[in-house]
Amino acid sequence: LKSPWLEHHGPGQQLHRGRERGVLVKMGGEDENEDEKDEDEEQREKLTGLALQEAKQLDSLTDHFEESETANKVDNKELEARLNDLRRKKEESDREMAERKKQLAAVKIKQEDLDLMCAELPLCERAALEHLLREHAGDLVKALTAAVRKFPTNS
Repeated sequence: LKSPWLEHHGPGQQLHRGRERGVLVKMGGEDENEDEKDEDEEQREKLTGLALQEAKQLDSLTDHFEESETANKVDNKELEARLNDLRRKKEESDREMAERKKQLAAVKIKQEDLDLMCAELPLCERAALEHLLREHAGDLVKALTAAVRKFPTNS
């Protein structure tokens, strides 16, 4: 629909010169805009429909969670009893560990045996080797055998 005169003078001047041509140009432009608007509205409706569907699915998930949340009420007395049981077990294990440390500290080891282990196993820490030697009651052969089987660490 563009003419050489329109390209030279612009659309505003054409409207003044000939209304029919201006109306045609104007209507052609509006038709394109209306088509774009219709497409945009359709796309929005699709998105809105998709968003509505997603919202419904999300609501059904949260409803299920809320229902299961109310169904699983926690008994405070039972919870407190279990926590007390866990605390008691922890205290027992701590007490046993302290007793074991005392027993290991009481074991007499030879300094030469510890030095030999450190020389033979240079990658191992001295404290870990000392602990291993004490666990095996100062028996160098058993301690070295255990060190070779499992790498000793401080933890």
